Amino acid sequence: MWQLFVAGYFVFGTANYVLRRELAQKIGEQNRLINAVFFLFFLLPVGAVLVFFFPHNLNVGSTNLILLLAGSIVWPLYYLVAFSANKHVDVGIFSVINNLSPIVTLAIALPFLHENPSTLQLVGIGLLIFSGALAASSKLRQKSGSTWQGIWLCLLTALILGFATAYEKFMLNRIDFGAYLVYGWGAQIVWSTIIAWSDLKKIPAMFSKTSATRSILIIWGVSSALRSCSFILALKVTSASILSATTDFLSILVVLVAYFYLKEREHMLIKWSAAAIGVLGLLLVAA
Repeated sequence: MWQLFVAGYFVFGTANYVLRRELAQKIGEQNRLINAVFFLFFLLPVGAVLVFFFPHNLNVGSTNLILLLAGSIVWPLYYLVAFSANKHVDVGIFSVINNLSPIVTLAIALPFLHENPSTLQLVGIGLLIFSGALAASSKLRQKSGSTWQGIWLCLLTALILGFATAYEKFMLNRIDFGAYLVYGWGAQIVWSTIIAWSDLKKIPAMFSKTSATRSILIIWGVSSALRSCSFILALKVTSASILSATTDFLSILVVLVAYFYLKEREHMLIKWSAAAIGVLGLLLVAA
């Protein structure tokens, strides 16, 4: 079942990566506002619908409530830093550096979440991480369109994502799924609103942009919400370490889509080789 959710994550995640790069280039100065719009107008409705399908016990206890309210800021921070990184580096470099996130997730999940991937799955994880690095190795060497600031932001994004994945699985082990949607996603929406509070008055002006930019913003918001939905459902039924590594295959899809959509067509032999290794790693992880 989790493989189906991961497939959805691949589709919507690829759209999210590519369109976020476009938005960062077009209206990157409105980073906080764009991400607040996502949480308020896209994630909130999706979360409200999901709550009706999953039972929820809202009596989670004071400790869990504090952990949810404090820890949920990690996802708005991830989106903010990722958006900033996409202003400085192309989508291929960003997606590949983001592949380092499973290392962080594993470092947390193995000792604290008591997860125990099989040897075969660990080999698959290694292949997935290697395939992502290989896919953009040439771009990383030439550093076209990137700056050291962008690379550091990419590394910070990977660090935050790895922690966020482990944190979310930790909370799903402590409370039921419906309660996490109410408190966890609810806290994320509140944090994103607080961060962008002074900019909220600019929402009408942002949606009055050119029709092309407005369409990109809406499609990005929808794909991002469905990506989050696919991710959290997959995380509910599988381990954080396995999911974090499996979703690294997204970098291969991003590179391939960028070939057609963003016209990134250099070193395709290396990228196709990376895709083949990534498929093998994905099969081992899902075994």
